[in-house]
Amino acid sequence: MKSKLIKYVFTSVVICGSFWFYFQVNTYPYKVARWFQPIEAKLVSVTAKSCSPEASWLNLFVDHGVTHLGAYSAQVAFLDVENALSHCEIGYKNELFGIQVSADHRYRYASTSKLITTAEILKLVSQHKIHLDDTLISFFPELTQFKDERIAHITISQLLNHKAGFNRLTLSGDPMFLRRNKPWCPQNLIELQTLTLAVNPGEKQIYSNLGYCLLGEVIHRVTGEPYRDVVSREFSLPKRDIKFINDFYYADEVKYDYRYEEWFNDSYLTLFDFDAIASSAGLSGSATALAQLLWDIHHRQSPSPFMLNNPGADCNLQKPIGCLHLGVFHYQPEKYGIALHFHQGYLPGSSSLAIVDSFGGVTVLVKSGADRDQQNPENEWIRWMYKRLSLYYTLQGKLPILSSH
Repeated sequence: MKSKLIKYVFTSVVICGSFWFYFQVNTYPYKVARWFQPIEAKLVSVTAKSCSPEASWLNLFVDHGVTHLGAYSAQVAFLDVENALSHCEIGYKNELFGIQVSADHRYRYASTSKLITTAEILKLVSQHKIHLDDTLISFFPELTQFKDERIAHITISQLLNHKAGFNRLTLSGDPMFLRRNKPWCPQNLIELQTLTLAVNPGEKQIYSNLGYCLLGEVIHRVTGEPYRDVVSREFSLPKRDIKFINDFYYADEVKYDYRYEEWFNDSYLTLFDFDAIASSAGLSGSATALAQLLWDIHHRQSPSPFMLNNPGADCNLQKPIGCLHLGVFHYQPEKYGIALHFHQGYLPGSSSLAIVDSFGGVTVLVKSGADRDQQNPENEWIRWMYKRLSLYYTLQGKLPILSSH
């Protein structure tokens, strides 16, 4: 018995030691890169930063991304209510002191892509082809029997609001980003019949990539065209040079930075199904291209996704992510201050933020690298951006006093 226990302990130590060694060897380059990052940030701020003539106030945006949030490179674009563009870029496309990032280089938009899915759903609602209280399964008549009957009551509105009852935080993980198994949505929707929801539909808000995959398939069923084709046509994506991502990098795409990742590097391209995540995290392009697209949606589409109408009782505008309504987060910590309508995005090695403000301006920031862990919550993008945009509009005479938050 004693020998078996010793053997068990020895085997456990060897296995744990092997995992530790593997992790240390594979993350050592990134640990070194983390140490070097503050030095690199100072270098690129001096050698690889450019702004359009009217965009000196945006200097701080890309500086903050590199200095405080650990970006390798970044773009920021701002379109005012008159559609006048300002932009800044910082960093290098591929390697330090190589090609400087320009306004035309490509980044992965990640979950800010969901804003386009939301816009298309609301466009179909305005055309009376979809109603927000339609049930999900009404678009999939082939699905009849469910292990969990609550699935039959999930509505389009609940999918947009991440209240369908799905939970990606379980031990099985996010079904859209599994490393070993291909996601069943959208190609094998019969799996819906076998699921068990975590909570009742409408009961709790739990962010869900699966919900937006299902919305993409609803768009497919209603229009009779694949999701990619529909949004490419409806939003003129080719003319904007906005492309769907795939398991390869485009020639104009920047190098992604994994130094603040724990598990991912470039090999993630082989892990995910990029067709399946098209409607939840599938687009790429420049900050300027996304800003112009969102400006057009907000100012030319009715209804705009970036209007907060009839929020629920659980909508807390005081918290940066305390109010999510019809696929858009809303933040207004001061009663008479600016309101931000936004979405953030993350994929391994990259992150993004897209904001439409209450004055009709659009701000988009895309960067290479996951956000570095911050001790100070004031470094969170939304609070930080709120301060700077409030100052901008105060100086423009649109806000009577400087924000105190």
